[in-house]
Amino acid sequence: MTKVLGNYDAPALLALLQECGVGRVLRSKGFVGPDLVVDDRAGAVINVRLYGRKHGVRYLLLEAALREGTVDLAPLGAQRAEHTDLLIVQWVREQDPTARFTSKHPRLPLQDHPGLGVLRRVFAVALRIGRELGKDGVASYPKYPHDAAIFYRSRLFLFADPAEQGRFAALLRDLTDLSLRDVSLAVIGGCVRRGEEDVVSWRPGLQIFPLSSRLAGYFNSSEYARGVEEAAHVTHRVDPAALAGTRRVFEASAAV
Repeated sequence: MTKVLGNYDAPALLALLQECGVGRVLRSKGFVGPDLVVDDRAGAVINVRLYGRKHGVRYLLLEAALREGTVDLAPLGAQRAEHTDLLIVQWVREQDPTARFTSKHPRLPLQDHPGLGVLRRVFAVALRIGRELGKDGVASYPKYPHDAAIFYRSRLFLFADPAEQGRFAALLRDLTDLSLRDVSLAVIGGCVRRGEEDVVSWRPGLQIFPLSSRLAGYFNSSEYARGVEEAAHVTHRVDPAALAGTRRVFEASAAV
């Protein structure tokens, strides 16, 4: 039987998800008999898929890609974290194929169905696995700005590069009047400028939740804080007409 990271087979992962409350959420939404499949055909990247049944139909509810990784963080004065071992959540998707989008919960980029509301519980499992494997942290590459905002606000994931963290914090600060969906649409639609000229693009680095004291020290250092503060001295402005056009294109694509 395939084991994730050499330690966790499908029943063990399912048990961890249940312990973190995923099963309760699924039952509250009418799903029964969850089963989990582990796929290691991609080599170092392990794909995990969680299914549930509702009215006799089997639905894909959760999909995640995991791998181990090592990153060397740039020296910050006397603080240096080299060969930092990470559990990397390459990407994750949670969805309720039986639900519909609403005005209160509109579709986000890359969403085919509304979310299940279990993302925090899933990352709680990832953190537990990371601790049990002795990793320095759990990391993710956020596909869109709203993903990065959710990770940052819910679990205090921070970008490894303090300058990137500072620019991202400034982006959220300056776009605080927009919904998270519109923040993402504005950025991916090229509707945001930093300063006078630069169009903001989205090429994210790693966001990391530190587990080891060494990595926590890196993020808590005065050098990291200074790098964040210096990079945050920028301002962003949104082109309202361009954002409106991006919204129309996005909503039209959802209707197809």
